[in-house]
Amino acid sequence: MLSEFVGAFEVVFRYDWEYTKTMIGDEEDGATFIEPGLEDETNDWGARGALLEKYRRLVEAMKKNGLSPAFPFPLENLPGAPKRVW
Repeated sequence: MLSEFVGAFEVVFRYDWEYTKTMIGDEEDGATFIEPGLEDETNDWGARGALLEKYRRLVEAMKKNGLSPAFPFPLENLPGAPKRVW
């Protein structure tokens, strides 16, 4: 799962960056990249759909094993202090 996620991440944020920059922002109002609020997350951007699927599988495995994200700094340091989801 980790290798699949990193591979999907690399495609979206390195190898296909020009297209990613074009597509970022096509989410529904109030949505995020991780939860775009779109009926078909792969429509016109299969790399996003694959990345989100691999991400969700990895998150599920982490939760089953009692693991949580290790953020590089406290979320409180971000503008608007977002509420931690998990």
